[in-house]
Amino acid sequence: MRVNVVLFGAYSRLLPSEGERGRTTLEVEESASVGQVLDLLNVPPEGRTYVTVNGKHVGLDTLVSEAAEIRVLVPLGGG
Repeated sequence: MRVNVVLFGAYSRLLPSEGERGRTTLEVEESASVGQVLDLLNVPPEGRTYVTVNGKHVGLDTLVSEAAEIRVLVPLGGG
């Protein structure tokens, strides 16, 4: 099945070369979890703190469905 992945900031460099503007589409197993999809892209543990699927904050064990959009948001700090 195919899922869409959006990575922001420095993590966008982890996308395959055919990825465009921080986005790519991946072919994954039917029973893939969010964590497994991020494993395919080598997203480090610190980059997995806030992940959404179709706009909803989810855990890494959440199963994805066909055409789901996974977004990995980069936490910002400030003061």
